[in-house]
Amino acid sequence: MTILVAVKKNGQVFLGADRMTTSGSEYATDLVNGSKLIKLKHAYLATSGYTLLDNVVEHLFDKRHKMMENTFKNRAEVFQFFLDFFAELKKTYTLVDTGKETYAGLYNVFLLVTPQNIYGVSANLSVHEFERFAAKGAGADYSLGCLYGIYDLIDDAQELTRLGLEAACHYSIYCKEPLDIVEVKASDFGKISTDGYKARGKAVTTHHTRRGVPDLIAVPKSLHAKATKAAAPAAKAKLKASSAKKAANKKTARPSPKNNLKGGGKSSARSSQSARKKTSSR
Repeated sequence: MTILVAVKKNGQVFLGADRMTTSGSEYATDLVNGSKLIKLKHAYLATSGYTLLDNVVEHLFDKRHKMMENTFKNRAEVFQFFLDFFAELKKTYTLVDTGKETYAGLYNVFLLVTPQNIYGVSANLSVHEFERFAAKGAGADYSLGCLYGIYDLIDDAQELTRLGLEAACHYSIYCKEPLDIVEVKASDFGKISTDGYKARGKAVTTHHTRRGVPDLIAVPKSLHAKATKAAAPAAKAKLKASSAKKAANKKTARPSPKNNLKGGGKSSARSSQSARKKTSSR
């Protein structure tokens, strides 16, 4: 099973997933290319459900299928991508039971993320766009609850993504570390990767254990504003004292013109006396 989380905040978009893969009563977290983050030409894709569909995406990617040129500029283009995907499942892979009465059934759910938008795709092909965050797969309820509670408290979208994933891993027996997180940046897209269809390398941050939020202290905005206002006079006085001290130190370090004149006078007197002695001895 899988947990997928995407978060958008402060101009950044992140996508993350765990690495747990199950088969019956067995599971693995150390599969080769075990990351569930798929890098298409113009978006990142992640899926929860049958791993067979991951194989299909890889096959279509390697074959440079025309659907891989989709730019995902809006919800309609995302929908078109999955219509094409569903058609390929029926035509090329014969993996869909066309005898069912339902309109469509992909078995899996997806998150498709661009540098600007987060899209969730259900098993029946319905596409929804999410403004702030989204979660799909096992443990999604825990992730959504976590993100609802902390979204306005943390500014870092990557940290929000990590915590959403960790919440699912903590409560769901079908989610488990390591956790892979990638920032969805426009500079990463525009061409098919020669390294394969999975996100990899420096672009991916992997967390092997849960860290929680040990350094986070939540304070109501009213109390924060009150504390900031109360601390302002003290901070202003401290700054004023510091400026005065610097000015005093600067004044002390500067040579005194009066002392220089005295020193110069004494030196001149000694020179005159020395000159007179030399003259008399001659």
